[in-house]
Amino acid sequence: MFSKMVKPVNGREARLIFASGIGWTFDAMDVLLLSYILVAASHELGLTKGDEGLVILANNVGMLIGAFLFGWLADLWGRRRTFMLTLALYSVGVGLTAFASSASDLAAIRLFTGLGLGGELPVAASLVSELSPPDRRGRNVVLLESFWSVGAILAAAVAYFVFPGFGWRAPLLALSAVALYALAIRATLPESPQWLRLRDPARARAIAEDYGVTLESDERRGARGLLAKGLRTQTLVLWASWLLLAFGYYGAFLWLPTMLARRGYGLVRTFGYSLAMSLAQLPGYLTAAYLVERIGRRPSLLAFFAGSAAAAAAFALAPSTAWLLASGVALNFFNLGAWGLIYAYTPESFPSDLRGTGMGSSGSMARVGMIVGPLLPVFVSFSAALSTYAVAWLAAGVLIYALGVETKALAISSTS
Repeated sequence: MFSKMVKPVNGREARLIFASGIGWTFDAMDVLLLSYILVAASHELGLTKGDEGLVILANNVGMLIGAFLFGWLADLWGRRRTFMLTLALYSVGVGLTAFASSASDLAAIRLFTGLGLGGELPVAASLVSELSPPDRRGRNVVLLESFWSVGAILAAAVAYFVFPGFGWRAPLLALSAVALYALAIRATLPESPQWLRLRDPARARAIAEDYGVTLESDERRGARGLLAKGLRTQTLVLWASWLLLAFGYYGAFLWLPTMLARRGYGLVRTFGYSLAMSLAQLPGYLTAAYLVERIGRRPSLLAFFAGSAAAAAAFALAPSTAWLLASGVALNFFNLGAWGLIYAYTPESFPSDLRGTGMGSSGSMARVGMIVGPLLPVFVSFSAALSTYAVAWLAAGVLIYALGVETKALAISSTS
């Protein structure tokens, strides 16, 4: 039964998820390779802890701007055109990263790269959500998000197997070139019928029929509609939850290799342990993909947020290597599963004329958390930071469960 739940129903959905997800793989590789680069290039570039924090901050500010900008452009230009542009920006930025020669170079390039990274994720999630039937929509978006775990695993593998022999610059150039190939794959996808319905109704109906989805009502609102009566509470719940989730995720995961290195594990063991822990991410996504259609969005989110909080607290208190690895595996399993769930839950919470803006604004709130979260270990101990992240995740789960709207199996037009 589990295999039936996670297997795409037809080839069209499989192509949709793959063509959208491949960009997420590249994004994850880039974001998490940055955490390994900060360790590997620390001596070469003369990076201090403050420099590392500045580079992470610049990357995250770029993602904050990109999430809101490209979320808005997705409602203006269309989903397909916008996420082609975000992937192109990412490809250029990651290639430029390979030529950084100082902390200031690295920070400036990461600010630019962050624009594409921040815009990529919410736009792709909107497209997959709008091209998926109600009974498979949540699962499909979680499967899309699972491509992040593929990128995270590949990033750890590159750091462990490639960095020692080839350094950190060459893999970035290769990644930039491969990302360009993904543009050709994405060109095969259609535009969202929900976006087309007022612009090209005949084409919208044809695409909707092919994908088995229902077109929404002909209503258009400005961004203020996110806070209109009937949608305000759900919008605020989502904004807060995205902020809290990202606050902990980027704070914990961007510093994770540094945490391990400063515990005395050495470069090779640090990268090896990171790789081992990241392998738990894909099972976390697949479990979330099963539960999201089985028990619903809100109960699944509560369970995965609570699991993340418990794992972070255990990691902070780990008295031994075995305890550290076990809690790290649990943290990767639950926290990445929570990401998959919130990406499934958010786009179906907004009507189509606000979906790109809703996803983009939620992503922008995540970037606020992404900026603040990684700064915490600069000022407090890693254990204190992890404990704070645990509290944030638990609060997010309780907030969604108590105040959020359940959207399981609803027609996407019903979310308005």
